[in-house]
Amino acid sequence: MLPGPIMEFLNRAAQDARAPLPDSDSSLFTSGVLDSFSLVDFVTLIEGECGIKIDDGDLRPENFDTVSKVCAFIERAKARSA
Repeated sequence: MLPGPIMEFLNRAAQDARAPLPDSDSSLFTSGVLDSFSLVDFVTLIEGECGIKIDDGDLRPENFDTVSKVCAFIERAKARSA
């Protein structure tokens, strides 16, 4: 599960987009929770909350499309930086 502040960000974004609250496998992009602009803020928050650096090459929708994919990406990024 994602840290509280990250889920709060997604829940706020869902409310702003009038989209359903995200579950683990719903597309954050298709639902309108994230877009190319909000992805930048989302990535900045993840970096700060999780203590990781996200490279530009990692800014691909497949890493951030669902809550499950975000969790998996964070775990991979933490393992790389260890």
